[in-house]
Amino acid sequence: MIIVSVLYKLIFANLTQNIAERDVSELLNKMSLPIDGTLTQDIVCYHNQDSQHDSPLHQHSNHFELYLFISGDVTFFTDNAAYSMRRGYLVAIPPHRWHRSFTNGKTTYDRIFLNIRTNLVSELSSDLTDLSSCFQTNQDQEVSILKLTANELNHFIDLSHELITVLRSNNYGSDIQRKIILSQILLLANTAGNAQNSEKDNIIPIQLQQMIDFIDVNLANNLSLSSFSRQFFMSATYLNRYFKRYMGLSLHNYIIEKRIELAKQLLFDGETVANTCDQCGFGNYSNFIRSFTNHVGISPGRYGKKIH
Repeated sequence: MIIVSVLYKLIFANLTQNIAERDVSELLNKMSLPIDGTLTQDIVCYHNQDSQHDSPLHQHSNHFELYLFISGDVTFFTDNAAYSMRRGYLVAIPPHRWHRSFTNGKTTYDRIFLNIRTNLVSELSSDLTDLSSCFQTNQDQEVSILKLTANELNHFIDLSHELITVLRSNNYGSDIQRKIILSQILLLANTAGNAQNSEKDNIIPIQLQQMIDFIDVNLANNLSLSSFSRQFFMSATYLNRYFKRYMGLSLHNYIIEKRIELAKQLLFDGETVANTCDQCGFGNYSNFIRSFTNHVGISPGRYGKKIH
């Protein structure tokens, strides 16, 4: 145990020195995830800064995600909720939870996101310490919104920068470093306090929630603007403008993204491409192939073979 303790101290002393010698700006790296959220690495960690951002609605099938909001004017969306982000919010996102973020202004959007394969979190946990606890949600919640103190925020940023550096390294001991830093980050997340209910109110209006529910129920059916007009007794132009004002994307694009996610799940479950097309409401087979390929990067046929 003494030898292991000394080894850990030597590893971190060397790591801290490397961080101090580097310009922190080198750690700020803009990274765009695959449009459908598919991740192949065990660990993905990036510190991104930009002035305008509009991520597609996506989910990660085999990864937990920690999303730290540092600054900007940003709305964070789940499938059925929207939250105004505040400095120090740490969002713990379980697998299979749809989410996206959207900038409302041109102020710098500063955030860190960390994706960790679920089995790795299990490996880092113990019988007494379940490091996945922070990702567990109540029945009426899709994500957990935690609130870091100023000291916790700075500590999370420092640890993330250390992890980014180690992920780029193939030096001796880098695999151990990753596990140590990940354990520290997860311990921090699991001991952070929840944001107050008054701070994290769902800002989606009731009528917009009704539109989202209508989409979910009718994904396989006709979801033209005229169908929404008949359902909600409003003009198609107003409905689209209303939806985009809150959700940050048009009704059409939102429906396409939801249908693509449903298609991925059906293909994962072993459904044929033709049946998937029918069940997702695309109607036109060619349109389905084109839309799926544009969003996911490969055709639905290749996607089905790849995941089996």
